[in-house]
Amino acid sequence: MTEPVTAREEIEKSFLATPDAIGLVKLYLALQEEARDDLLAALLNKVRPIQHRVTLIQADAEPLLLEALCRDPHAHVRQVVAGHANINEEVCLRLCEDPQHPVRLALRKNPRCHPVIRAALVAQDRRGASDLPSFETFLEIAWQARRAALSADQLGELIEEWVDVAPDDLEQMTTEQANKILDVLAGQLGQGPMPRKPSGSKASKKSRRTKKRS
Repeated sequence: MTEPVTAREEIEKSFLATPDAIGLVKLYLALQEEARDDLLAALLNKVRPIQHRVTLIQADAEPLLLEALCRDPHAHVRQVVAGHANINEEVCLRLCEDPQHPVRLALRKNPRCHPVIRAALVAQDRRGASDLPSFETFLEIAWQARRAALSADQLGELIEEWVDVAPDDLEQMTTEQANKILDVLAGQLGQGPMPRKPSGSKASKKSRRTKKRS
């Protein structure tokens, strides 16, 4: 007796028969629901030629489609995704560790790249500067901020508030400042005590202004 075909298998069969953007998003979501999105690369590889997968990436491609295609086994497809204007945090976090340099470079040059992840990629290319945070440190900040449900803008405000580093200058942050941000994020997540705000910082000045108004 044959096993009944699951809903996800039906979606997979439909996508492979007619590989379009809508079908790929449906397949990606179905695989995610089963915690099997690791299967997506092999399924995408069945869609030939490679250029057909690239043509799915239109100018108005939605972030979920880009999330799916950043798992493509071919570096050229991932590179096109990395340079797309609609990338989100999920795409940035995945592609910043891509084994292919052209993919990481396209992500770094993308104005929509998460600023902390861009700083991580800059750090990756300047290995050896001991007084500056490592790629791994920046990446940990991005992951912890995600766990704390902070958007890129909110994280930028937090960094500027606590260590007085503007979002455009994150790659110049010192290791000490980066560790301070990790401590702040840990405090927000209930994983450690919240550090004291340094005197003279924007954070402490803001606090004093609030007290004066009250």
